[in-house]
Amino acid sequence: MARSRPTIRDVASAAGVSVATVSHALNGKGRIDARTRERIREVAAALGYQADPRARALRTGAGNTLAIVASLMTDESADRDSRLDWYMRTAAAAATESLAQGYALTLVPPADQRNWVQQLAVDGVLLVDPDPAEGLVAALTERGMPVVVISGDTENDGVATVSLDRASAVACAMTHFRTRGHTRPALIVDASKRQTAAGTHHAFLDWCAREGITPRVQITDAGEARVAAGRIATAELLQRFPDTDCVYAPLDSIARGVASALAEAGRSDIALVTADGMIARLSQPPLTAIDTKREEQAVAATRLLIDRIRTGINQPSAVFTADLIVRD
Repeated sequence: MARSRPTIRDVASAAGVSVATVSHALNGKGRIDARTRERIREVAAALGYQADPRARALRTGAGNTLAIVASLMTDESADRDSRLDWYMRTAAAAATESLAQGYALTLVPPADQRNWVQQLAVDGVLLVDPDPAEGLVAALTERGMPVVVISGDTENDGVATVSLDRASAVACAMTHFRTRGHTRPALIVDASKRQTAAGTHHAFLDWCAREGITPRVQITDAGEARVAAGRIATAELLQRFPDTDCVYAPLDSIARGVASALAEAGRSDIALVTADGMIARLSQPPLTAIDTKREEQAVAATRLLIDRIRTGINQPSAVFTADLIVRD
């Protein structure tokens, strides 16, 4: 006869505590002495106890499920592979960490966002670099949904963020340019309010002010055609600042257009740096790029979100320092 599966009551009996105490100890909840919590977990492991996620969902109304969403997947089809690479690397790191902590991660399509905000049946949401104009952070928090923002920013003090220090990214790019003898840098950035664009723009202006140089900035309303926007922006930049000798384009899809325009113009003298990803790696020649720590950000954000769900306490935000991947 097959051995019956140990129950939470078996763990409670063996540990000499109540069922509620076992539940709190294994779920990371409640005010339990650390030694008691660890002893209960050891007893559960020794007995081979595993919680039934379906029973837990029925009991608590939660399904141990997280969601991750980024609107980048809706952008131009010509750039879909690059964006999917960026998104899936982030999602894969978050999914691995979620699973390690007993949660499943679901990928939410970015379409019809207002509808899914109201209907999404998950325990918490990871938002990747949301556009402030979309109001998704506010809509989710109004529902009482725990939220952590990845690679973005929010004015809501009750929402933790995990982000890249854009000033460190700008510093990496500018220092690299100078080591290669380039002294007239420009920034090509899209007009969105996402932190990838807006945060980098502000950081670049601050850097120029500290260095006492006139900022060369070309802002493009990229919309969905970001590769084409990069080409147009490059032509306009060179009209305004023909002596530019290096360009930082933090969005790699725009950088693809920049690289194409520079090649067509025969301007091999102009260095280009972007964010690391498929475009930077596969470009010919490959591009020196900023390591935006996307996987590390995803893992940290997942941990913050699960802590928020388990404790009800908003955790401190985290900021990562950029590194440079040199390919020139």
